Parts: sequence; C-alpha cells; structure tokens
Amino acid sequence: MANKSVYQDFDTDALTYFGLEQDTIYGVLSGSGEVNKVLCTQDQTTYDKINTILTVPTEDDQTFRTKKKAFILPKCNVSQDRLKAALKEHGITVTNDYELADLIIGHEDISTHRLENADNIPSTVMMNKLWNYETTKGRASATHSKEVAIYNSGLEVILTPKLTESVRYYDLDIETSLYDEWMLTGMAINLAHIIDTTDVSVIDPETVLHASANKMILDEQLLADLKVQLDSSRYNEDRILALKIIPTICYKTNYHLLWQFAQDCSMITYADNRDKDLQYWIDASEFTKLERRSAQDMILWLDSKDKLDTVSFRYLEPIVRREISIHNRDLYTFKVAVKKEYQKYLKK
Repeated sequence: MANKSVYQDFDTDALTYFGLEQDTIYGVLSGSGEVNKVLCTQDQTTYDKINTILTVPTEDDQTFRTKKKAFILPKCNVSQDRLKAALKEHGITVTNDYELADLIIGHEDISTHRLENADNIPSTVMMNKLWNYETTKGRASATHSKEVAIYNSGLEVILTPKLTESVRYYDLDIETSLYDEWMLTGMAINLAHIIDTTDVSVIDPETVLHASANKMILDEQLLADLKVQLDSSRYNEDRILALKIIPTICYKTNYHLLWQFAQDCSMITYADNRDKDLQYWIDASEFTKLERRSAQDMILWLDSKDKLDTVSFRYLEPIVRREISIHNRDLYTFKVAVKKEYQKYLKK
C-alpha cells in the first residue's frame, strides 16, 4: 500500500523498465531528521519521459467520467476539496493511495525551478533538476541526531541546510559532488511505470473543473453583484463570499465581461494568496493580462483568437469610441466609422 509521500521505496521493475537500475540512490534529510531516498541520474531523456507520462493528459472532458478512483499528484495548485467536489459529480472518489487509482490528476508543478547550490529540497517535489550539491555519509563519531541518522542509513545524503544548520559544514566528510543531475523520487518512477504499462490514465485539473456542472457563467448581474461585494476595504462576509464565488466562474466565455471584471476588481490579485483556488483562477484566466488591456486591445485580441462575436464587440466598441481623441477641430471636420471588416459585428 502506497501513501501520499513522494518518498516511496523504488519498484525494481519500474527501475528496469526505465533503464535506471544502475543509477545511484541518495538520501535526502527531512526536517525531522528522517533520511528519505531519491534517485539521481544524468539521463535527461528518461527524466523528460517520466515527466511527460505524469503530466500530459490522456483523458478528455468526456472519457474520464468512466473512472472510479483518482489520485491527485502533490503540489497541485487547485485545492483537494474543490477537485473532490468536481470529481464527485461523476461518481469518482479521491484516494491517498496511488496504487488504488485508475485516474491520476497530473500537473506541471510536480517539479519546481532548478534547485541549486545546496538549497533545501522541498518534500513535495516529485522530480527536479539539481545543480551544485554535495553528499556526505556522516561520521561514526557523530553526536548530533541528524548526522547519526545519516551514518546509520548507509546512504550518501545530499547536503542541504536541514543538516548544515545543525552540524558545521567543515566538520563533515564530503563524498560526492552532484553538479548536474536529475532527481527522481520513488513516487515519480513507480507511478510513471504504472501509467505506462496499465490502463491508469492522466487528466489535468483544468479539464476536471470545466466538466463540473457547478461552473458559473459571468453575466452582467453577477458582475454587478461581485463589484458590490468586493467594494469594501474590510474583509467582511460579503467580500469573503465573493472570493469563494470567483474560482467557480467559467473564464472561457463572455470574455468582454471578464475584461470588465478585471478593470473594476483588480484588487482581487492582492487578496489572500493562501487561497489556492482563487490564485489558480487568477492565473488560469490570465486576469492580470485582462486588467492591462485597453478595450481596443481586447477587441483585437479576441479577433486574433477567433473569439470575437457581436455581443463582445457591441459591448467593447462604445468604450473604444469614447476614447477617440481628435485634434485640430478649429480647421477640420472628421468622420469616424468602424472599419469594414468589423462592421459585421454591429448587426444584432
């Protein structure tokens, strides 16, 4: 039975399947002093293959509905509660044991930016690039509990501040320099093997959320309500409710109203950054980009994406018209008209 920790015992069949059986297994020290195992390789091709298996969806918004149990990869930027609710609509439950799952909620946050120069290695990272690290086996004469744990593990353990903040670096025996390595956890290798050799499949959080019947469409009434609820300098109940509603709004329709929402309520980008669902929605909807676009920029962007329609044009064009600036009126008269290629959007 597996658990939620990324640090799993390595399945020998999985190591052989990916050709990693000859690569070295090192230790990573946890904050509590436990030594966990990771594999380091210089085989970037295999590393990239495993990353692709874990992150690229193999199900769409219809086919995933036949699945029964889902496992959410660590560090998902959508809250587990929200994904649970969306999956429950289709009779899918969430399990903490990936060996019981037939559906994996994959995402690109299973790795982070390059870890370098002995930075701490987050305990939720499934795989990552390592640059400029060293290892130690600890000393037989060690007295600090963390170094004792390293010595007793029999592994070369990657040096991070979790050790060097407790034991002086210059007192340690250095074994190996890891200048350019690709780190993989047991969960990454084992789960990639399961996905690649069985009918376990992958879907991204975005698809799950947009398959939910609980998505709200942003219309003018909801926009007006949100503006009133958010128009408060205090973190009152109305504002809290509005911030909970926003992540349920579909951002793939009514782009003109999403643009207006960004113009009027940009303050949500400074709201509680601990709210994973709100932050996910802000990023996925490209809210900050919407805020920075003028009405004309929005029309041109919608047109370039083949998303411009009569409703959005008739909403945005009058705003652009109010911003037209004409000089030299003392000498000239001017006539302004919508370009021919956009006139079709003026018709109801």
